[in-house]
Amino acid sequence: MLYRRELLGEASPLTLRYTSSMEYDKLIACEVLEVMGAYIEELRELKVVPEDAANRILGELENLIAEPSKLFHIKAEDVHEAIEVHLKEKLGSDAGYIGLGRSRNDHVAAALRLKVSRLLLKLLKSIVGFRRTLLSRASASINVLIPLYTHSQPAQISTLAHYFLYIDEMLSDYSSALVKALDITVRSPLGSGPAAGVMAPLDRGRLASKLFGGMLAVNTLYASGGREFSLITLALVSSLLVSLSRVAEDFILFSLPQVGYFKLPAGHLATSSIMPHKVNPVTMEIVRAKAGGVLGKFVSVASIVKGIPSGYNLDLQEANRPVIEALMEAIDTLEVLRDAIENVEVNAGAVEGDIKRYPLLASDIAELIALKTGKPFREAHKELAKLVKEAKNTEELYNRVREAYNINLNPKDAVKRPVNGSPSPENVKSHMEKSLKNIEEFEAELSKYSFLEKSRC
Repeated sequence: MLYRRELLGEASPLTLRYTSSMEYDKLIACEVLEVMGAYIEELRELKVVPEDAANRILGELENLIAEPSKLFHIKAEDVHEAIEVHLKEKLGSDAGYIGLGRSRNDHVAAALRLKVSRLLLKLLKSIVGFRRTLLSRASASINVLIPLYTHSQPAQISTLAHYFLYIDEMLSDYSSALVKALDITVRSPLGSGPAAGVMAPLDRGRLASKLFGGMLAVNTLYASGGREFSLITLALVSSLLVSLSRVAEDFILFSLPQVGYFKLPAGHLATSSIMPHKVNPVTMEIVRAKAGGVLGKFVSVASIVKGIPSGYNLDLQEANRPVIEALMEAIDTLEVLRDAIENVEVNAGAVEGDIKRYPLLASDIAELIALKTGKPFREAHKELAKLVKEAKNTEELYNRVREAYNINLNPKDAVKRPVNGSPSPENVKSHMEKSLKNIEEFEAELSKYSFLEKSRC
C-alpha cells in the first residue's frame, strides 16, 4: 500500500488480507500512538522537524488516542501504515516528517514492550491482591483441619491455613521471577531503526525517559528484532497458569459430592442443560483449559522465533497477539481464583468424617514409635503397617497403637509437627508475618514502575 506503491505497486487483496495485522493491532493501537507521540516530541526537540508541523502531528495523534477506531477503517498492512495514511489525509505533506529516523521495526517493538510491561505490572498487582486474600483466609483457618493427598490418596493431616500458604509461597516465587521479566521488558528500543540504528541524531536516552522510565534496550539489532522479552514472559506466565491449574484441580476434586470438603460459591457453578440435579465447577474447569491454551501460546511464539534468523522478520508480527492474550488471560484467571478462595466454604462434617475414616496419622505414629523406642524407622514402619492391615477401622488402629506403644496422638496435636513450614499454628503464624512483610516490600519495589500507569490509553 503506502510503502510499497513506488517499488512494487498496489498489493493484491489476497496478499493484503493474508499479511495484514490490522485486526489484532487493535491490541496495541494506543501504545503505537503513544510511541509515535514520544518520537515526534524528540524530533521537535532536536529541531529537525518544523515546530508547527510537529505540533500539528501531535495534535492529530491525541485525537487518534481518544478515538483509535478511526484507523481500522483504513486498508493497510498494519496500524503504523494506517496512522501515516490518516495523517497524510489530515495534514498533507507535514505527515511525511514522521518517517525520519523511524522504522516500523523499532516502533512495533516499542509498542509491544510498552503493552507487555503494563500488563505485567497489572498481573503482578493482581498477584499481590491474591496473596493478601490467601493470608486473610489463612489467618481465619489456622485450626481448620483438612486431609492432604499424595498420589490422589489420603496422606496426612494438615490445616486449611497451611494449604492456603502453599499457594501464597508459590505466588511469591512467581512474583520474583515476573518482576525480573518486567525489568527485561520495560526497555526502550526507539531509535534502533530497522537493525543498525539511524542517521537522525536521536537521543535514545531521552526517548527512553518519555515512556520507559529511562531504561534502554541498548544494542540496536537486539532492540528492534529481539523478542526474548516475549519468550521469557510467556514461559513464566504459562508456568504460572500450569501451577494455578493444579489449584483449580484441587477445588474440583475437593468439591466432588463424594469428597465434599469444599463448597464453591454459586457464581462459580453452572447447571446441566438436561440433568436438573447437577452443578458443575465451570470456572475451575476453564482455569485448567486456559492453562493449556496459554502453554500453547508459548509454544507458538517459541516456534515462530526459532524459525527465523536474527533481526526483524514479518513472522514476528504473528508473535504479538499470543503474548498479550496470555497476559490478559492470566490476569483474569488470578481474579477468578482469588474470588473462589475468598468465598469458598468448608464442609466440616465431610472433613471430620474422612479424618476418622482414613489412618492419616499413620506416618506420624510410625515416626513416634521409632523416636520413643529407639528402633530403626523401617522396623517401626513394618510394625505399624501390620497393625494397619489387621485393624478393622481407624479407631481400632489407634486403640491398638495406644495399647502397644502408649502413644495417644490426635489430629489436632499431629499438625503441631516441629519442622519449619509445617501446619503447626506457630509455623503458620510466622509464615503469615513473613509473607505480609514480603508483600509490603514487593509493593514498594513495584512502585518504581508506576510511570507505566500514566497511560493515556
